[in-house]
Amino acid sequence: MEIARGRASARAVRAGGAASARATATAELVSLFDGLVTAERVSRTATARDGAASYGGSITALVVDGERLGDSARRRSWSSGGLRVTVNRAGEGLRVRLIRAVAGFAAGTTVVVADVDADAVDRAEPVATPTPAPTVVPTPTPAPAPAPAPSVAPEPTAKPKRTAEQRLVRARFVFPVFGDARVADDFGAPRRETGRHRGNDIFAAFGSPVLAVADGTLNRVGTLPISGNRLWLKTERGDEFFYAHLSAFGPEAISGRRVRAGTLLGFVGNTGDAEPTPPHVHFEVHPAGAPAIDPHAVLGAWQSRGEVPGRGWLARYGSDTEARPGALVEVRDFIAGE
Repeated sequence: MEIARGRASARAVRAGGAASARATATAELVSLFDGLVTAERVSRTATARDGAASYGGSITALVVDGERLGDSARRRSWSSGGLRVTVNRAGEGLRVRLIRAVAGFAAGTTVVVADVDADAVDRAEPVATPTPAPTVVPTPTPAPAPAPAPSVAPEPTAKPKRTAEQRLVRARFVFPVFGDARVADDFGAPRRETGRHRGNDIFAAFGSPVLAVADGTLNRVGTLPISGNRLWLKTERGDEFFYAHLSAFGPEAISGRRVRAGTLLGFVGNTGDAEPTPPHVHFEVHPAGAPAIDPHAVLGAWQSRGEVPGRGWLARYGSDTEARPGALVEVRDFIAGE
């Protein structure tokens, strides 16, 4: 994978409390996966003003698997030669995801070129406290005629702030299950043991890898009768994520351990009270440690972006279920002799 030249810049201002930010990135003479994807130039720009971001840029002289696709300034996608190529998607200039193993890289490997983002939130600047003037006793004078009451200007309407869900949807997180998965829209559904469902169930094949959605610290790694194999992940910002019903834990799943986004935490299963159900992961989102919110829109946004950091065993083995560690191959009851 080669990039001959590249440059990036970022700036932000908050004059008078009005915030704005801008980030740009450009890569030239790009060649990925031994020349299966090439481009003369990839550029992307992100501009933000008080919680809202817009994106621009273009790609020049794109070639995918020998097919000349030319220039484009709008979002487009192609699938060819085991590749899924997307250009001009939000802050990403060029994204290439492997549908199958290519050039020694496992299926699921993702490369993003010219990736930018920007965020800006308005804030009122503090008003200086005036210095009190000395008290002066005035000379009595005849009372003047009452003046008309001055007109009072209406106070400016406060701009709406982003909700926790909007912040999490926009931020870069990894979808918690690697591979094919279906997210159930079941937040708030009645539950016999807990009263109501505080998350979404993510259904996937038994033994599918379960990943850390962000950089953070693990805690309460263990097993309970209802949750089965469960753990919590807390980020530096204070967001907390709860995983339950794992079939097994990964080697990094230790309370107090600091992990990176995409770290293997365990495998999809149905432990705890989920034993009679199809394999799935119960997943909860607690923004800044607050009570759980409905994560369905958040999970949908993360899944559509397909963020999978290419590190560790996941980059090496991809979706090879026979090679990956920790996959349950057989369950046998030795007491019953079966």
